[in-house]
Amino acid sequence: MYSIDFTPAIERALLFIDSLRVDNAGSEYFEVAEQNHSEHRVYNQSQYLLSVMFKKLGRHDRAEAIRSKHPLGEPDNDPRRRRHKANDRFCILEGDVKNFYLANQTDSNYNDEIALLSLYWLEKGRKDYSDKLWRKIYSRYDFSRGVLKMDKADYKRKLYPVYKVALFGILAKRMDDKTTLENVQRNLLRWQDESGGWVTDRRKDLEPDGVANIETTALSIMALLP
Repeated sequence: MYSIDFTPAIERALLFIDSLRVDNAGSEYFEVAEQNHSEHRVYNQSQYLLSVMFKKLGRHDRAEAIRSKHPLGEPDNDPRRRRHKANDRFCILEGDVKNFYLANQTDSNYNDEIALLSLYWLEKGRKDYSDKLWRKIYSRYDFSRGVLKMDKADYKRKLYPVYKVALFGILAKRMDDKTTLENVQRNLLRWQDESGGWVTDRRKDLEPDGVANIETTALSIMALLP
């Protein structure tokens, strides 16, 4: 076991997030900093995720500022998530099982969904289902490289999404698996971008691919929190 203070890394990440504010009130944030990037826009799902993150940090004023402009249950505006609500995916990170888009599903072949479903069944008190999903995603984690074995979506892109590793870390924390959590945290620290955020993906050689974004950064912060 090792002991490390994650505060400096988290503070740097929060400064990165703050730099993406659309307005002084902090009611919404751009997804990425690069103004000529296709993702330089406000995604409703990311606003919800940020509000969850701020609540976990004890910064309820920041969470309320976001939810004053982006109320719970608003439609997602990401064209890849048509007919979804902005809070139907990451709601499970604040214990909301009612609005979870995979409710009652017991398995998936996608790493992010496996982690989210395991958290869902934990909240529902079905440790048998949760443990089965935990074992499945645990078997996909490469401790030496810090990545999850590519699922079908990842293999198509030939990239390792960092947000899925962060979700795995969040789940490891809930499972009280300190060894796994510390391994994930160590790699997240190593991968933190000079901007303070976390870049979306890693290539097969583990070099960064893309730019730092809100979703990956918010989930990485939550994986680093005590």
